[in-house]
Amino acid sequence: MSSSTDISALLRRIMRLEDIQEIHNIMGRRAYLHSAGRHDREIEEIWSTRDDVVFEPEDMGAWTKLSSIKKSYVNGNPFPSGTKGLMVEHTLTTPVIEIAEDGQTAKGVWVSPGHETFPVTGGPPKAHWSWGRYAVDFRKEDGKWKIWHLHVLTTFRTPFGQDWVETATKRPDYLPEEGQPQDSIGAADRGVSFNEAYHPDRAPK
Repeated sequence: MSSSTDISALLRRIMRLEDIQEIHNIMGRRAYLHSAGRHDREIEEIWSTRDDVVFEPEDMGAWTKLSSIKKSYVNGNPFPSGTKGLMVEHTLTTPVIEIAEDGQTAKGVWVSPGHETFPVTGGPPKAHWSWGRYAVDFRKEDGKWKIWHLHVLTTFRTPFGQDWVETATKRPDYLPEEGQPQDSIGAADRGVSFNEAYHPDRAPK
């Protein structure tokens, strides 16, 4: 093998490592912006500009166009930056990131332990443990990685003082029914493709 071939292979390996690190940073940046209620900056800075992007958050259905994501997730955000009583942190663990051979697309999955505190009308904010998973497709655009398809899947969401087994069998009234699309941030373009939270009567998928 010639030295030029060795150098070429080494450069490809370095590029793949840099790609993986950039994708780590994108997802970390999304976590920070989401916690701050800055969905506008999230869409502007780290999402693809293509109109075939897809965002499917848990039981809300899926938005399948950039314009509808902006309309619902940005303009319809019920908890924008500055909302009193809001605290949302969805952390990222156990990443698996795979870069396509052509270096132009990638896939990643993460487990996300987190907590949420949402203001509610007529009472104190509601605190929850919220665990889930992320399944994400990425595209490289103008040399930068961008989120292309983002699917958020529920592992469990339970009130702070209640375990997830009890929540699965005796769901609080203010939580939407499992598997039912939510229209709190605007009607989705299509229904839920898959989202199955923990339940003691079934095996995990």
